[in-house]
Amino acid sequence: MGRWSQYDTDEERLPEGMQRIGYDADTQIYTFRDRDGSIWESAPGNQYGQLHRINTTYTPYGDDAHDDTEPLHEPTEPKDSSWRHEMGPLLNWFLLIGLFLLFIFWFINSGATKKVTPTTCRDHSSPYKIKSGDSCWAIAEEHSVPLDSLLHENQGLDCDKLTPGSTLCIPKV
Repeated sequence: MGRWSQYDTDEERLPEGMQRIGYDADTQIYTFRDRDGSIWESAPGNQYGQLHRINTTYTPYGDDAHDDTEPLHEPTEPKDSSWRHEMGPLLNWFLLIGLFLLFIFWFINSGATKKVTPTTCRDHSSPYKIKSGDSCWAIAEEHSVPLDSLLHENQGLDCDKLTPGSTLCIPKV
């Protein structure tokens, strides 16, 4: 027997007149009755500790005036809970993760799926398909065209963002 085993019984641990009357294994809550018949409950998982009053006074068992069929707890209506109520926080979390992943995929693919519009060149120019490593200056030098006339022929051309596979127009000299 342990050193403090004399303090493990209800007589030593509970206030005078308090008696343990039940235990709910599902919620791990102990139920007690005091001298004047009030029902008390412990915190979940605590055999002793702070007790909370549940209801008003009932006469203790053993009194002839007490009806044994009277419930100890006042009837409570069952909660109308659905899986949506129980899983709500988790569904919100998955929704946020899904939106985040959609944004990431959209951001990654927005540069890769850029559609190349076919360029139609006028009569006084010829089409040129841009290759990897090309620059406006190199294209102009290769075709012996001034850079200004190349830029004038291709309005809105950004020489820093030449995409391989797209087409630009080379003016004829």
